[in-house]
Amino acid sequence: MRNGSAVRLPFKRPANDIERARRARDEAEIEQAIAARMAQYERWYAEQRAMLPQALEALVRLLDAARNGGGDDQGEICRHFLLGLSDGQEHTFNLTRLRRLDINLWQDCMAVLQLYQYTLCPIHLLIKDGYRLWQQLRDQ
Repeated sequence: MRNGSAVRLPFKRPANDIERARRARDEAEIEQAIAARMAQYERWYAEQRAMLPQALEALVRLLDAARNGGGDDQGEICRHFLLGLSDGQEHTFNLTRLRRLDINLWQDCMAVLQLYQYTLCPIHLLIKDGYRLWQQLRDQ
């Protein structure tokens, strides 16, 4: 220090340079995070598209079990599961009931649940004459 005055740094505005560097770093981190999320979404989307045929087959098997299961517990659980997917307000479904299903029907329920999450239309519109079939489920 000379004569009580502070020594000046050779930079005019170092704070602005630091702020600019921080903003650039933050923007790069945000872009990387967005790119990672987009890649994750694209992988998920490709997986969903690949499982679509199997999920539709699982839906048909569940419908068959629900409609033709007779009075057994398996058919009733499948029926309530499908009705709950189409209208959860009117047909509440306790997920713990899935534990009573045999493993094949349980796997079909999981596939249909993924299908339900993936598709944007009501589940009963994914199959031919679905509205009538769901009406029959309601009337049983």
